[in-house]
Amino acid sequence: MFQCIDAAKIRGKLIENEFVFVTLITSKSEYEEHLRSLFENGFNEKNCSFVFFDNRKENANDPFESFNRVLNFIHAQYVVFVHQDTRFIFDGFKDLKCKLEELSDLDPNWAVAGNAGGNYDLQKKFIRITDPANKNLKTASLPHRVHSLDENLLILRKSSLVAFSNDLHGFHFYGTDLCQQAESRGYSCYVIDFHLEHLSSGNKGKLFDQARTRFIEKYQSKLQTRFIRMTTGRICLSGSLLLSKLFNNKHTLFILRKTKLNHFFSKK
Repeated sequence: MFQCIDAAKIRGKLIENEFVFVTLITSKSEYEEHLRSLFENGFNEKNCSFVFFDNRKENANDPFESFNRVLNFIHAQYVVFVHQDTRFIFDGFKDLKCKLEELSDLDPNWAVAGNAGGNYDLQKKFIRITDPANKNLKTASLPHRVHSLDENLLILRKSSLVAFSNDLHGFHFYGTDLCQQAESRGYSCYVIDFHLEHLSSGNKGKLFDQARTRFIEKYQSKLQTRFIRMTTGRICLSGSLLLSKLFNNKHTLFILRKTKLNHFFSKK
């Protein structure tokens, strides 16, 4: 069906194609069914390459570290990080390519796309999927800009040079992290109208809770107020609009510098 590339055996040679699919696998049969659905819907070796990380014996390959590593060897227009339990039985290759081209026309600045995610409205999710809980679900007009994407399908525009955080690990929140990394580089992220089946509705447990804590702590640190001395002057960076305006006033900065009160407000 497909000649798949074991990521452990990549030795410097570039993987070149229009699309490169990357998957962590824990079941050979599950992965083969995933590949069969791709093959039957227009995805082939002329337009796609397929890379897998083998986690059948143990979860030795972490998506943050593993996906970043393989990105160094991929020369493609799109990199698709996808779960082994997805089935491409509704929309095919032509549909996906069309949706991504439409997205580029709408927003040439996009970096990451997927089929499920959310934005800053805590009441809404944007989803296009069939899974155990939903059949042919489409929750909004798509494409829709989001700030988080579900990991069952993540499509990275390779030219953006966006990657996953180097200081996180685990098997959760890497989709949201990728979106946040994209936005920090000035790019945008979207849920698109691409319909596939996901055989799982997701699992939450102790590992999910631990990953959530790590993710919050990492970004809490990144968004914390800090004062920076440059050769050309002093500035305050803060996630708070109020503190940013207050602490970047030259008179306030002068008082903070003289009293050293900036250490009280700043990141340690």
